[in-house]
Amino acid sequence: MQLSELAEALGLPLEGDPALELRGLAGLRDAEEGELSFVTGPRYRRAFEASRASAVLAPLGFDTHGRACLRSAEPYPDFARAIDLIYPEPAPLPGVHPTAVIAGDAELGKDVSIGAYAVVGERTRIGDRTRIDAHVTIYPDCEIGRDCAIHSGAHLHRRVRTGDRVVIHSGAVIGSQGFGFAFRPDGTRVRVPHRSGVVIEDEAEIGANTTIDASHPAHRRDAMGRSATRIGRGVKIDNQVQVGHGCEVGDGTTLCAGVGLGGSTRIGKGAFFGGFSTSGGDVHVADGTAVLGMTGVMRDTEPGDQLLGIPAMPRRLFFRVYAASKRLPELLRRVDRLEARLDSDAPGPGGRA
Repeated sequence: MQLSELAEALGLPLEGDPALELRGLAGLRDAEEGELSFVTGPRYRRAFEASRASAVLAPLGFDTHGRACLRSAEPYPDFARAIDLIYPEPAPLPGVHPTAVIAGDAELGKDVSIGAYAVVGERTRIGDRTRIDAHVTIYPDCEIGRDCAIHSGAHLHRRVRTGDRVVIHSGAVIGSQGFGFAFRPDGTRVRVPHRSGVVIEDEAEIGANTTIDASHPAHRRDAMGRSATRIGRGVKIDNQVQVGHGCEVGDGTTLCAGVGLGGSTRIGKGAFFGGFSTSGGDVHVADGTAVLGMTGVMRDTEPGDQLLGIPAMPRRLFFRVYAASKRLPELLRRVDRLEARLDSDAPGPGGRA
C-alpha cells in the first residue's frame, strides 16, 4: 500500500513522498525501512530519531526532520486503524458449514456465517452479517445482534441477548448458572436457579475465557421489567474475568485481566478495574471510579474515586500507609526501648524507683 492510499483511507494529511510503498507497521524501535510507525509526543523524541521507520504517524507540531509522515491528533488510535487496513483480517464467506447443527426454528439474518460444528439452539435469532466460528454453542432462546463476532469455543447459555457489533472471544462462557445457594435450617443448601439471562449491549467486547453468570428474578430489573446480568454499551472486558450473577457494568467501563465481580455488583459509567482487582457482593461502584490493580472494593464508592489496596482506600492514602509501613520495624524497636526504660524507672516494692 502506498502512503497516499493510507492517508486517504485514514483521512489524514500527508507530508513527504506520496508514492512511498509501505510493507508493514511496527513500533519505533523495531521498525525497518518500508514500514510505518507512530510517535505520540516529545517523550519519544530519542526513539523517533533512532528509528529506521520510513514514515510515521505524528502529532501536530512534532518535528519529523523531513521524514514522511501522516499528521494525526490521535497517532496511536490511527495506528490501530492502519493495522486493519494493511493487515486486513479475511472475512469468512456467508453460509452455514455442513457440519453445523442449526435448530429448525432458528432465525438467521442476511449474510450470516456459521462455522464447522457450531450449534444454534431453538428459537434463537442471529442478526445480519454476524460471524459464528467453529465449535461455538448457542443455547435456545438467545438473540444475537448484527455484525457480531463470536469466536471459536465460546458458549452462550439460554436467554443471552447481545446488541450489535459485539465481540465474544474464544472460550468465553456467557449466561452460566450463578454461584447462588439458599441455606436450610439444618445447614444443607438448595441451589437458586439463575434463569434470567445476560444482556450485552452494542459494541461491547468480552475477552477469552471470561465468564459472565446469569441472573435470577430477585435481582434488579430494567425498564422493561426484566432482571438480567447487564454489560453496558462499549464495555471492554479482558481475558479470564469473572462477572457474578446479577451484576450491572455501566457503559464504557473497562475490566482488565483477572478481575472478579461479586454477585449484584453495580458499576457506573466509565469506571476502570485494574488487573486482579475485585468487588464484594452488592457493592455500588460509582461513575468514573478507578479501581487500581489488585484492589478489593468492599464498600460503595464516590464518583471519580481512585482506589488502591485491600480493603480499598484512596490512592494517596494508600501510598502514605505504604510509606509508613516501611518504618514499622524501626518504630517497633523504638517502642521496645521506651518500654524497657519505663520498666527500669518504675518504683520498686518499697516504693522507690
